[in-house]
Amino acid sequence: MRQSVLQRQVLKNFGIYLNYTFTKSNTTGIEGRESEDLELSFENKRWVMRVSLNYASDYLDELGGEGFEDRFYDQQIFLDVNASYAITPKWRIFAEGNNLTNQPLRYYQGIQSRTMQSEYYNSRFNFGLKFDLFN
Repeated sequence: MRQSVLQRQVLKNFGIYLNYTFTKSNTTGIEGRESEDLELSFENKRWVMRVSLNYASDYLDELGGEGFEDRFYDQQIFLDVNASYAITPKWRIFAEGNNLTNQPLRYYQGIQSRTMQSEYYNSRFNFGLKFDLFN
């Protein structure tokens, strides 16, 4: 009995967020775009923790005079993590990590093997101390 109560107390702080978006154009020759998001979270009075995975399929960005000239934005998978801990009701420490997969911004021409542009922005990390005036 004790273990069951303990399990319920711990599991009540977890959350799962799922989002799936599919967009398809009715215009002849323009492909659809898919997007999926998954977020796992844990939150109680002191801790807030989230892990987010976002996927977007490739899609037509610019229509050329013929198929060879079409410009596509390539598919992407992003992984972000953030957490914070309340030291007191007004003071909180936090840490964030974004683009942990180091996904490039990438365009290709016609087919994926023809890279037009590729830019890497690296992962980004942020750490700090937060004070809430109105809490």
